[in-house]
Amino acid sequence: MKLLDVEKLQTALTKRNLQDIEDGTITCSQIIVNQCGKRVYQAEFGTNGVNGKTLAHNTTYRIASMTKPITTLAVLIEVEKGNIDLQAPICKYIFGYENLKIARLIDGELKIVCENKSPIRVFHLLSHTSGIEMGDIVAAFTDRMSEAQKTSLKSVVEYFSDKPLFFEAGTAQCYGPHIAFDIAARIVEVVSGMDFASYVKKNIFDIIGMQDTTFTPTEEQWSRVVKKHILNKEGKAMDAPDDYMHIYGNNPLTYYCGGAGLMATAEDYSLFAETLLNCGIAPNGKRVIEEKYLKNMWTPYCPIEFMDGGSQAAGVTWGLGVRLFTNNNGKLPKGSFGWSGAYATHFWVDPVNKITAIYMRNSESNGGAGCATAENFEDDVMGSLI
Repeated sequence: MKLLDVEKLQTALTKRNLQDIEDGTITCSQIIVNQCGKRVYQAEFGTNGVNGKTLAHNTTYRIASMTKPITTLAVLIEVEKGNIDLQAPICKYIFGYENLKIARLIDGELKIVCENKSPIRVFHLLSHTSGIEMGDIVAAFTDRMSEAQKTSLKSVVEYFSDKPLFFEAGTAQCYGPHIAFDIAARIVEVVSGMDFASYVKKNIFDIIGMQDTTFTPTEEQWSRVVKKHILNKEGKAMDAPDDYMHIYGNNPLTYYCGGAGLMATAEDYSLFAETLLNCGIAPNGKRVIEEKYLKNMWTPYCPIEFMDGGSQAAGVTWGLGVRLFTNNNGKLPKGSFGWSGAYATHFWVDPVNKITAIYMRNSESNGGAGCATAENFEDDVMGSLI
């Protein structure tokens, strides 16, 4: 284990974020870094909007795909209860998803190329190995969804229940934006008898103390949401049009999108990350899940040979709901895990050095996995280890 040089960390992060704002590539950012359960750095930079007020500590953010680890935790809680088997075919829990085809986009047209011979299992949903909503065939289905088909998890999952896959389940990997995780969330609804928003509030948020993490923000929580920014032709940040009706895309709030639909504060997500680091025990001492079940999250469920060359070299693959480092060739040490959101949020847990790190901002132009701010955040934190 290596300790963080707090002074070096503060200097690096402050310089970087102030420079990003001066350069005009972002309007604001919020950072929390903990080590060994103690806060070693927190800061808010910039303003909520180009000409807005100074960014507040309790600002809420659309966390997009950082919803995925929370959905994964919900599934694992039901695994602990004996209600879900990670190895079971998903058709054990929901209707459809049997006898599916595999398709490709050929000359702009969707063509069936063969049949899927392997059942889609629960762990495939959480490790980007299901073939659902992946590759170049995604738009062929998502663009055809009616507003009525997007009103709930149930309606979305039913819509995709007979749609072709991009590859045979369990034979490859490709990042799936959210439908596979929506299916996982729907399975939680089925086995628990609760809607997913109520489920995660009762079984995760209330226990950990995540008071501002929600699929359905109150008016007061909406009043604290950060303004998303976009980049103009000169690459400078400017406010995106206000949208206080949707959290992810144009999905209605009645659709509890398990892959991307949550809003949260940086403080809430820090509590969640600390709970993962502490193997299921929240900072308040309450246990959410036993370690033997939670550790499935940071177990490699996607074979490393499925990943691209760069990821293989860095030892990066998928656990359940998270990116996972399996050797020490990457920026983060072996065993570290985490993920990003499409609107530029980012987090990771480093069990070796007992670090949790949270980065928040919201952008429609320069976010997602591998964006510059996420990469620089990792550089600055890991570069501050003694």
